[in-house]
Amino acid sequence: MFGRSKDNRLAERLVRKFFYKYYARNLLYELQIRARASSVDYIQANMADAMMFPNRRALFAHCIKTAPAEGLVLEFGVAQGASARQLAAMAGRQVHGFDSFEGLPEDWAGTEELQGKFSTGGTLPNVPASVTLHPGWFGDTIPKFKDHRTDAVAVLHVDCDLYSSARAVLFGMADRLTPGTVVIFDEYFNYPNWQQHEFRAFQEFVDAFDVEYRYLGFSIKNGHVAVVLTKISAEPTQS
Repeated sequence: MFGRSKDNRLAERLVRKFFYKYYARNLLYELQIRARASSVDYIQANMADAMMFPNRRALFAHCIKTAPAEGLVLEFGVAQGASARQLAAMAGRQVHGFDSFEGLPEDWAGTEELQGKFSTGGTLPNVPASVTLHPGWFGDTIPKFKDHRTDAVAVLHVDCDLYSSARAVLFGMADRLTPGTVVIFDEYFNYPNWQQHEFRAFQEFVDAFDVEYRYLGFSIKNGHVAVVLTKISAEPTQS
């Protein structure tokens, strides 16, 4: 009996010290749990036909297999180059990566990430020869790239985090996206305020260009989601 009582007192101290002090009073934990719940609600309501994958690499592999055999593979948001290297290893063609390498251009509203987060100080990551990097802000690099390449896009990886950046990419590349284009989002949902960033930018893009699409899949961790476009207007139907 004495040992059990001593154990109970120890357990109570641990609960008070760790659960109450470090968990129960931390707002971020509850916000993340609610973000996960709202993401699951969205999956159940809208993504019944989507496949589940254990991680982003597996999702990438499915997307490369599904995407057109010809066309550009583009990534917006390269940072340290991990996902660009993964795509290059699978794509069997050149991957073009776009990033300022100066971090977020503004605060990631509703999260902990401030302007400048993910900066490499302008240093380009180590990537294979099958990856071509285009340093600079999207508003500058997208028009320059389109002046020299007229190809349609087969795979578009949107790893922009912010609403404004994701919108700039989707609207800026809209005339190169076609039925069959696969769009992969890195932070589509499953974090606090997810409805206001990549998700919001895509829904506005869908409305503006009369887009129809279906969900291909998502990773069971984090917020990676892929769609395939089935219809898109050449010109925006609304601003």
